[in-house]
Amino acid sequence: MIIFLLILFVILAFLSIMLIKEMKVRVLATVLSFAMVALSLVLLTGNAHEHWGMKVKTTTEKSQIYSAQDQNTYGVLAYQQLGTSGKEKVFVYKNKQDAKDTTVKKPDLQTTTKIQDIAGNQAFEQTTTKEYVYENGFYQFLFGIAGNNHDVKSKTVIYQVPETWIAMSTADGAKLKAALAQKMGDAEFISWIQQNKQMAAEDPDAAARDAVATYKNILANS
Repeated sequence: MIIFLLILFVILAFLSIMLIKEMKVRVLATVLSFAMVALSLVLLTGNAHEHWGMKVKTTTEKSQIYSAQDQNTYGVLAYQQLGTSGKEKVFVYKNKQDAKDTTVKKPDLQTTTKIQDIAGNQAFEQTTTKEYVYENGFYQFLFGIAGNNHDVKSKTVIYQVPETWIAMSTADGAKLKAALAQKMGDAEFISWIQQNKQMAAEDPDAAARDAVATYKNILANS
């Protein structure tokens, strides 16, 4: 609506200059029309850049995720670091237990990702989204033509990983694979693998926690 008002006031200013003969009335009508044009531009700019007439709405969604490598006794949340800072990551997991393909979650410029340790044996993806929405119907009617309702201000995705899972970068994955290959001739390590498999049949969570602790220790010392 604000766009149409802006156009209307520009037309009124033009008509005031061209058609009104009496000087005082013409000047008054022209000044008022241009004042409304200026006000419309201020409102339009304020909505576009400062989100005038809008408020921030926060929503949180949480869903269970499943291991990218379901052949293991423990869960794996794999990720690839992006850029030189490594602050943002591409995460790989399954969104359903029986999914054939993995989900590759890439962040955008408005998204921040975190990994959080939690208790239990289930992993979750928790997404908190802050978006701009109009405060009421009047503001939406006035500015809605801009199409900025529900524009995302920021998004935070927290991957909640239990102690039966390991969150591991692709670099750490390659490092762990190389370290395990060297241990395949170690009788003590082979014995641990067999014991862990037996434990998995009786207490899967205990076996998973044991495996995660062992692999984290191998990574830290390799």
